[in-house]
Amino acid sequence: MILGEQRIRRVLSVFRTVAAHMATHSLDSQDSALHLSGRIGAIGRAVLAPLFLDGIDLEAMLRDEFLLTAAPAEKITISGAEVRLAPKSAELMSLLIHELTTNAVKYGALSQPAAKIRVKWQFGNRGDSRILQFEWLENGVQLTAGAPAQPGFGTEVIERLIARELQGEGKMTILADGVRCTVEIPVSGAQLQHG
Repeated sequence: MILGEQRIRRVLSVFRTVAAHMATHSLDSQDSALHLSGRIGAIGRAVLAPLFLDGIDLEAMLRDEFLLTAAPAEKITISGAEVRLAPKSAELMSLLIHELTTNAVKYGALSQPAAKIRVKWQFGNRGDSRILQFEWLENGVQLTAGAPAQPGFGTEVIERLIARELQGEGKMTILADGVRCTVEIPVSGAQLQHG
């Protein structure tokens, strides 16, 4: 299957954003190589979305990412209606989920035994538009001195790429005992079906 020209430009644009962020924020080359590999994998999984004519299942995408990190099932709660993401949304949501999971492994809920992650989504309205509301919440986390002091690439995906590429909104909030990420994406074009 040959990717359309517009799709190739979009994927390359995401890679350029990844590379630009890493060039200005990475401290060591080994860490950069690991992050780049993970990000390429996340985008690569989503790029295969057109092979699945009915879209990519959001819950399956989450579970696959947690499986890759060997996250204990008892630390994670996932809930939401069936959502099958169209390719453009799948690319960015896959990258977002990868960034959130990576941060949870390094600094957050997946690095501390008592902490937990709850991911949920639902459909709602913003004005006259139907939207998908996605929330990632980590709690029970003792924030450490090793956590990044400045916003990372995940924040850039949430706050800039989601807005620019999907006409959505995203926000990352540091809480007293964890983090909360919220994303709202217009349903038109963002998903193919929901139950």
